Amino acid sequence: MKIKLSFFRYLAYALEILIFCVLQDTPKLMPEIFGAKPLLLAALALSIAAFENKIPSLVFGALCGIFADSLTGEAIGYFAILLTLICYFEAHIFEKYFVSKFLSVFVFAFLSTAVLICGYFLIFTVFSGVDGALTLFVNHYISRILYTALMFIPIYFLNRFLYRRLNKSNRL
Repeated sequence: MKIKLSFFRYLAYALEILIFCVLQDTPKLMPEIFGAKPLLLAALALSIAAFENKIPSLVFGALCGIFADSLTGEAIGYFAILLTLICYFEAHIFEKYFVSKFLSVFVFAFLSTAVLICGYFLIFTVFSGVDGALTLFVNHYISRILYTALMFIPIYFLNRFLYRRLNKSNRL
């Protein structure tokens, strides 16, 4: 029974990845706030890692990262590598050291999102020599961090609902 429920939970996560790819990539479907759209796939990967063990967190972090890389038009690698590592680390620390409650997961997700987007900004904007990088960061990247953190909230509660309904042990 537990394997059957896990299959449906993982299937639901995979469908979420596809839906959020469409939401993230379709022009004018998600409103832009200060010229920024949220990284829905990063928020999804972080919310899945809050509930799952290390291996599923790692796999779904990698999948979300690969899709995020393909949507940005950059070479596949940045989001795939970082989301894989961050999701594995999140699953590990919430399994061993912290209680997986909304506030602690939200703080971790906010900090992870900030590191992810600031790293992207440094590598693909500052180190590439783009003029007006600081203005771009203030006008675009800060709002992207906040928007992604804001979108993490409904995604977290959706995945908490899925995890509780499709998990035999109900650990949360």
